[in-house]
Amino acid sequence: MNTKVATLSLKPILFVTAVIAGLSAAQAQEQLSRSEALKYAFIVSANLGEMLKTPIATDPDVKRPVAAREGEYGAMVLPETKLNLATFAKPGKAGVAVAQLWLLKLVPMNDGQPVPADKLHFVNVTSEEGDARVPCCALGVRNQPDGDGLELLVYGKDSKPVLTVPLKTMSRPQENVVDMVAERKDDGGLLTLRFLGKYEANFMVTDPDQF
Repeated sequence: MNTKVATLSLKPILFVTAVIAGLSAAQAQEQLSRSEALKYAFIVSANLGEMLKTPIATDPDVKRPVAAREGEYGAMVLPETKLNLATFAKPGKAGVAVAQLWLLKLVPMNDGQPVPADKLHFVNVTSEEGDARVPCCALGVRNQPDGDGLELLVYGKDSKPVLTVPLKTMSRPQENVVDMVAERKDDGGLLTLRFLGKYEANFMVTDPDQF
């Protein structure tokens, strides 16, 4: 991702995570207010054509964003408009969309390495402080190939996911359709996504410029 372009986007866009830059493991990310999150959701949705150019069909709900930030790093999740428990009941093996994940100065990690930029889907975003290209990852769910449970799919720009992780069952109340939690770990951060208070998955994200 172009460093100059990324710098322009630090203030006006998104996001998550106490992941890099000397933060303690116990420190939580700064959760944005609903009004702030809505502002950034509508900013990214201005380029609707690119926003929806994902490998699996997505219909993100820009009225229900969850966004957080920590310094110059961050993320935002836009859940699918019709996301409900039935989505997870019989997703099949092809995969069905559950959300979009937007990242700033971060990318997913796979096998201890950042996913290369040429495998990610970037969207041009315009704000008061300039233009930027930020990665947008479609998130899907499917039955695991061995038939034992579900897995979360993280997509880049191609039909093959850049990352697959187990989707675990859980039970806890949550206000949002999708929640995010992050903590510092190794060379990046562990990002946990919780869906409808019933399912969760986690994976690493990192600043690709650190590698």
